[in-house]
Amino acid sequence: MNRAERRRKAKATKKKPAGEERTSAPRLDIDQIKGQLQQAASPQEVQQFIGQLLEHGLPQAGGEELIAYAAQYHEALAALNSADDAASVARLVNSAHAWADDRIAQSSECDRRACKAGCAFCCYLPVVLASAAEVVHLADWLRANCTPDELAAVRKRLKARREQDATNSPAQKRLPCALLQDDTCMAYDARPFKCRGWNSVRLEACEQAYGQSETTTPVPVDTFAFVMGNAVLNGLSDATRNAELDGGAYELNAALLRALDLPDATLRWRNGERLFDGGR
Repeated sequence: MNRAERRRKAKATKKKPAGEERTSAPRLDIDQIKGQLQQAASPQEVQQFIGQLLEHGLPQAGGEELIAYAAQYHEALAALNSADDAASVARLVNSAHAWADDRIAQSSECDRRACKAGCAFCCYLPVVLASAAEVVHLADWLRANCTPDELAAVRKRLKARREQDATNSPAQKRLPCALLQDDTCMAYDARPFKCRGWNSVRLEACEQAYGQSETTTPVPVDTFAFVMGNAVLNGLSDATRNAELDGGAYELNAALLRALDLPDATLRWRNGERLFDGGR
């Protein structure tokens, strides 16, 4: 299904005749809604269904989330059904990341974001989840873009994170993400959806929240960006599951170390193996 056409059609869902009254919302849960979107045979059917939900009280933001989800689901499923080699996984994930970036860039909160190059407070989070497809793609990206010494250093940091996670001691100083180098993500182009969608709008909150080993300080974020990142991720994950592949989410550091240990991890994932079940 064509994303450009979805973008054009998305505008139609925002228009509502003046004076039109909304009736009570249909009794549909999120799984039923996703099922309807997955079975849609065209962008027009997607738009028609979402338009009906909007008429029955679905917030506009919810409609945009469903549009992003459906677009990614159908494109990913088509890509998975058309090729089964390792190279196709890179195209699949790169396309999904680009779609997420496109939607995230549409946020009205862009100018308020506090995230800048060199700011790495959130790179000290104890857990970051990534889809299996993203993990094997990230491992391939590192092999292609890092020197042997850089790759060895990444593996060393990944092992240190794994050992710290195993001890689970709150007294330990929190370690940064293994991909953080001089307060910069060394794999920024291939970073997971969760990193792309997380955009703080207040630097001071990040300092308080992530500059400590334990904290409950809330961080205000760009909600639209967060929702869009998750919508595209969910579209990709559901498509991979329906293609009988592993669409699960895994702790990034442990799963990435596993993928780097397997030179053929991408092809094995594409062939249906579950490589990371121990790292959820």
